[in-house]
Amino acid sequence: MSQRESDFKGGIQNGTTAFDAESKRLDVYLKETYKSLKEELTEFECVSQFTKEMKLKYVGDDCFGFAPDGGAWFKNGELVAVFEAKKQGEQGNAYERWWDNAITAKHLNENVKYITFCTGDGAAEGKCLDKLARKAKIMLGENFITHLKVEPFTEQEVRDIMIETLAGV
Repeated sequence: MSQRESDFKGGIQNGTTAFDAESKRLDVYLKETYKSLKEELTEFECVSQFTKEMKLKYVGDDCFGFAPDGGAWFKNGELVAVFEAKKQGEQGNAYERWWDNAITAKHLNENVKYITFCTGDGAAEGKCLDKLARKAKIMLGENFITHLKVEPFTEQEVRDIMIETLAGV
């Protein structure tokens, strides 16, 4: 059972998964684009997941995880951009899980560009991901940018947004 099903009560429970084909595809687009841009844009240091040493270096403790889908991008030793993906139906809690990486990124750099690709029925106007985008701007700032599309993003759209973001930092 996927949490995208209409009678699902929310949360990831035994026998369920947070992924469906569309969310997995978006995740792959971010990861593949991250890998190719990492090779092309050598002025950045990029990581897909913080090691224990990085946690200790940047925060002073290893009590958290930090593994954004499209990587954490550093320039001159400062976190400048993070890329995340969320596919959400009208039910589930993908938008709640988003906050952990977002707060960690803001802690590391108040001015980080935090880009989230949101898709699925929850990305429609007035739905949970739209509300997340509005709440993030209020609570975290204008540099927390959410791209909302009910229909799936293409790999080219993901790549273009990532390149445009990194060119501006």
